[in-house]
Formats: sequence, structure tokens, C-alpha cells
Amino acid sequence: RAPLHYLGPLLSNLSQQPGARAFLLDPGRCVVQRLLPLTQYSDSSVRRGGVVGTLRNCCFEHRHHEWLLGPEVDILPFLLLPLAGPEDFSEEEMDRLPVDLQYLPPDKQREPDADIRKMLIEAIMLLTATAPGRRQVRDQGAYLILRELHSWEPEPDVQVACEKLIQVLIGDEPESGMENLLEVQVPEDVERRLQQLDQLEQEQKDLRPEPHVEGALPT
Repeated sequence: RAPLHYLGPLLSNLSQQPGARAFLLDPGRCVVQRLLPLTQYSDSSVRRGGVVGTLRNCCFEHRHHEWLLGPEVDILPFLLLPLAGPEDFSEEEMDRLPVDLQYLPPDKQREPDADIRKMLIEAIMLLTATAPGRRQVRDQGAYLILRELHSWEPEPDVQVACEKLIQVLIGDEPESGMENLLEVQVPEDVERRLQQLDQLEQEQKDLRPEPHVEGALPT
């Protein structure tokens, strides 16, 4: 009779391994498709966070992005819906959104857990690593949801993650030979600077009081 919510974090931890991701992303098993509805599982932030962490880890496999974004899986609406609020878009903007994100009710609530919101953003960011992925994410109106999220977001580190994703969506395309952002070699001095910025961001986060949550989220 146990609810088994912690299978979510366990699966997230396993999906850090390439072999586990290969199992999860096997089109014949339909594992990812069964996980997608759990991004809206309201009874447990532990299960919800574990599933989102699993999906994010699977998005590191850029060879599967076309399949994940295509009609067989259609992952993007499931990642965007928890980030959406009750915004009233214009008719033109509404037509750009996937059907599941159109005309949301006035009581629509965003994902309440900041860590889960950040993982959702990170998953979408990974899907924009390739030129076809960026094109599909743009075409499905992700910018509109992220624009409103950025205006609403109270957590600085989540807001920064949102800003980075927005910059990818509205910025110029990388030059020839650098279209796949997961395969770009970062110069050592730039990498050191990015590591310093990440460390500073983590130190600022550590100084803030920890909110009370239902359970530990996966790393």
C-alpha cells in the first residue's frame, strides 16, 4: 500500500547513466510517454520532481530530440504547461501555442516548487541544443510562456535560468559548425568564468533560507 513516490527520484538518479537513458528512450518501450502526465502530478512534489528530473536527464541525448519533440512523444507541452499561468494572450499569440496551452482557466497555477520549475526550464534548454530543436521550440510558442514566467518568477536563480533560455530563443543562430550547443568546445578561460559564476550563484542560493518541502528532490 506504499505510494512509491520515491521511485521518481530513484529513476532520476538512474537516468544520469547513459545505459538507463537508452532504456528510457527506447521507442518500443513507451516509457517516456507514460512519465509525461506525471509532470502535473499534484499529490506529491517528490514524485513530480523525480519525473521532471528524469525527463531533463533524457534531454541530454540530443540524438533523440527530434523524436521527443515530434508527434510520437510531443514532450514540449508537458514541460511548458507547469510553467504556464492564467495569462490572457491575444488571439494571434494564442494560435502559436500548442492546443493544450491555449485558453487556460483563470485559476491555472504554476508549478509551486522552484527547483522543479528550474528543472523544467533546463529540460527545454537542452532541447534547444540543436538547430531543429530550437526551431521547433520557437514554433510552438515557448517564448510566450517563458516571457510571462520571467515576469512572475520570484526566485532569482530560476529567473536567471529563464533569461538564459529566452536569450537562446530570441538570439541569433550560432555560426556554421557550432549549431549543436552540446558539442561546442568552450574555451578554457570562458569555462573558468562560467564556473565562477555558477559558484557565485550557488553561494547566493545557500544564503537564502530553505523553504519547507514535502521531501528531498533528486539531484
